[in-house]
Amino acid sequence: MAEPDLSGSVGALSAAVLGAALDMAGLAVIITEAALDPPGPTIRYVNAHTEAVTGYAAAELIGRSPRLLQGPETSRAELDRLRRCLETERHFIGATINYRKGGERYLNEWVVTAITGPGGEVTHWLSIQRDVTAEGRNHPRAEELRQRTESILSTLRSIAGRSAAPPEESRALDDRVAALGRAQAGGEAGLETLLRAELGPWPAQAVLDGPPVTLRPGLAGPLALALHELAAHAARRGALAVPGGRLAVRWRKEGGRLVIDWQEGGVPEPDASGLRSGYARQVLDEALAFALGGEAQVQMRADGLACRIAVPFER
Repeated sequence: MAEPDLSGSVGALSAAVLGAALDMAGLAVIITEAALDPPGPTIRYVNAHTEAVTGYAAAELIGRSPRLLQGPETSRAELDRLRRCLETERHFIGATINYRKGGERYLNEWVVTAITGPGGEVTHWLSIQRDVTAEGRNHPRAEELRQRTESILSTLRSIAGRSAAPPEESRALDDRVAALGRAQAGGEAGLETLLRAELGPWPAQAVLDGPPVTLRPGLAGPLALALHELAAHAARRGALAVPGGRLAVRWRKEGGRLVIDWQEGGVPEPDASGLRSGYARQVLDEALAFALGGEAQVQMRADGLACRIAVPFER
């Protein structure tokens, strides 16, 4: 997947991180620049589900306009209403016909909301979309889409609202988008490959043990974000931050689920507060529970943090 270009907006970086969590929920995410006039709005990010729905690879969409998906039966009236709503309300809900790369038409429902900067200016647009045709519905139900995404958008606004930008938070968001990019690069990803990428600076302190596991993009993105949060926490205040620290990550397939055990040791004063609140908690709860139907159990033991992640896995 092409690297997303979201420079200049911490809120947009947050939206990209959130977009990864929506792949398994069956929702496509597109982020564009703010300019609406042709040749804009220019696409700067798409999640894996967008690729699946449209038939276009991310590299074919990034740098283009969503107009690429329009065709003869796309409603001109709905597009005009979209423009008016974004200019006056900064929010839109609607439905129209879109076209996949091969020319096949499908009914698309979508919500568009503004991503704003510290001064309230629009820096990007976030579009959350649903392929109604694939779900077997004959009529658009935009209000249902609004209800399904309202809590997600609320979370996004909360994250973006913190973008009055302590430098360390901007760096943290950059790191999260980098983790997402690693997961999405080249399609399917290996679990051990993701772990080694996150634990690269500390190979001697980490034991990795488990069978070969290949993750489809919709699973790899949210899981990579969760593993990134665990690794970042370990590097700040856990096993990777102290000389005698130890980390073992073991995984197995069990009863239709992938189970990952993250166990730290040798930590004199273990502290899990960073994983029990804030953004890390949102990633573990929303990316794993909401998007994947999984769970993460975080425990603080006498000499370090332990976390068990379990997500549905069919392979």
